[in-house]
Amino acid sequence: MNYRIEKKEAFRIVGVSVPLQKDIEDNFTVIPSKWQEISMNGTLQKLAGMMDMPPMGVLGVSVCNDKETWRYYIAVPSSKEKVDFEEYTVPAATWAIFPGEGTNQSIQELERRIVTEWLPTSGYEYGDAPDIEVYLNPDPANAKYEVWIPVVKKQ
Repeated sequence: MNYRIEKKEAFRIVGVSVPLQKDIEDNFTVIPSKWQEISMNGTLQKLAGMMDMPPMGVLGVSVCNDKETWRYYIAVPSSKEKVDFEEYTVPAATWAIFPGEGTNQSIQELERRIVTEWLPTSGYEYGDAPDIEVYLNPDPANAKYEVWIPVVKKQ
């Protein structure tokens, strides 16, 4: 699998969020419907206009840890006033970054392969930060994206 390891400082995102369920299958229904809703009502275009720092793309950020309520943010990196949006600070972390392209279904397949194939043999384990999807070209039929997984070297 093609990937790179990068250290990133913390960065702020602004956007909208939905609660995540412990049952992953439920999220595969809730999350796509939220993307559909904000695409149709103009929210996604407003968010894209607020993007002003890297990573340059619309983000899907899954916050699943023991310290916070589980949430999925559809957001952009921004230093601008959040107005009607929520904000979240993605913590500084080391990321394994996997490029991909295809349909929006293919990103879910890539995420599955990262966790089941790459992670167990990589010499890394999950770090304490959210998973991030970076949509570089959001066209659902020909998406270009990156999947960012927080990692730490295994001891």
